[in-house]
Amino acid sequence: MKNFISLIIFSILFSCTPKSNFDLERDLYQFSDKMENGDTLEIKVNHSACLFLSHEIYTFVKQKDTVFLQTYSEISSFEKREQTLPKKVYNIKNKSHLSFENYFKYLTKENKPETETKSPLVVIYYKNKAQSKSFYDDGLKDKFEKLDRFGLLRQEIYPHDLFFKAPEPPPPDFTQ
Repeated sequence: MKNFISLIIFSILFSCTPKSNFDLERDLYQFSDKMENGDTLEIKVNHSACLFLSHEIYTFVKQKDTVFLQTYSEISSFEKREQTLPKKVYNIKNKSHLSFENYFKYLTKENKPETETKSPLVVIYYKNKAQSKSFYDDGLKDKFEKLDRFGLLRQEIYPHDLFFKAPEPPPPDFTQ
């Protein structure tokens, strides 16, 4: 009986998880500071254009008061390639010009209206409360400008990753 009571108390203590106060709309531009332990934020970036099909998923998880980032990248054009980068600490301060928070501020300022035919450029999911926010582009020029800016952020986080780097063309053959 004593073990049964201990089991009930133990399960009550560990089954109660505190509800997070994080709100996607309110805390988006400071998410790395505002996330609480157990929060998960997922960001999908759509790199697709014309015949090039590609996307990335950035997953931010806060554990033990530290925000971790894991990234999955996929190119589906011609031959499928994918990679999952190792989980790492996201230690870019939200005031840095090369932070996700500042990129979201830029996207908010430059966001285009949603249409039925366009898929979003960036979608942010806050899994704990099933909240989401989408950002759109206005054609290829606008998309490439936003993705170029995103590329600077990606380079800051993963300076040695060459997944999206185009292969060098072969040297010219002057023997013919």
